[in-house]
Parts: sequence; structure tokens; C-alpha cells
Amino acid sequence: MDKRKKRLLFVCYGNICRSPMAEGLARKRLGPAAEVASAGIAAAGGPASEEAVLVMKVVYKIDISAHVARPVGAFDLGRFDHIIAMDASIYHHLRTVWEVPEAVLYGWDIEDPIGTDYQTYKETALKIERRLGQLLTAAGLET
Repeated sequence: MDKRKKRLLFVCYGNICRSPMAEGLARKRLGPAAEVASAGIAAAGGPASEEAVLVMKVVYKIDISAHVARPVGAFDLGRFDHIIAMDASIYHHLRTVWEVPEAVLYGWDIEDPIGTDYQTYKETALKIERRLGQLLTAAGLET
């Protein structure tokens, strides 16, 4: 039995909306049983978007206000058991540019909510929560 903590990395474009929300949800759900991080293929630092912080706080009681966007290159991608691309273009980028093996790469269909309203962010978070549940069940990560 593998007792090592499973490592998950959520990747979106700027690491300020989708992947920080996914990271927060996964941390809450998995607790100390896993190491969870997020990154962006074009992250340039800076905090999570105000809407993402607000939705996570109001709907899920999760504080992501201290989040700072990180580029995917800041991580050793080979250390992760599961790398989740938030949409098809991110998936393609991770496969071709970063050569992430398909065995650890998952492609989701979460649209980028940047520039939209609170309700759209809330719907995005709900979609992330559903996909996270599916992933954790399929990967045998639920406790």
C-alpha cells in the first residue's frame, strides 16, 4: 500500500480564478491526506480575483485571500500524481509544451470566469466541485 501523500496540481491560465478555487476545494475535501497546489500556464503573480475569493468565502467558507499566482514552471511536474487542466487548451499546452504524461493528466471543461459576475463565478465553483468529486472517486482518493 502506498502511504505517501497523493499530490494534485490544478492548472489554469493565470492562476487567479479557476485553479485557486479548485485548490481550495481539494484542500478542504482531502485535508492532510494530500498535497494540493495550483498554477497557471501564464501566471504573472498577484492575488486571486476578488470574485473567486468572495465565492469561496461565502459559499464554501474557504479563505483563498492569501493566494499568489504561480507559474507552472515553478513546480517539478514529475512530483505530481494528478495534474488537472481546467480546460482543453490548458490540457493541450501541458501535453505539448510541458510534456506531462497522459497517465497523470486530466482534462476538465471549466470555462474561465475572468471578467464576469459573481453568479458566474459561483456556477464555475459548483462545476469545479462536481468535477473534483468525480476525480476523487475515480482515483480512489476519497477517504
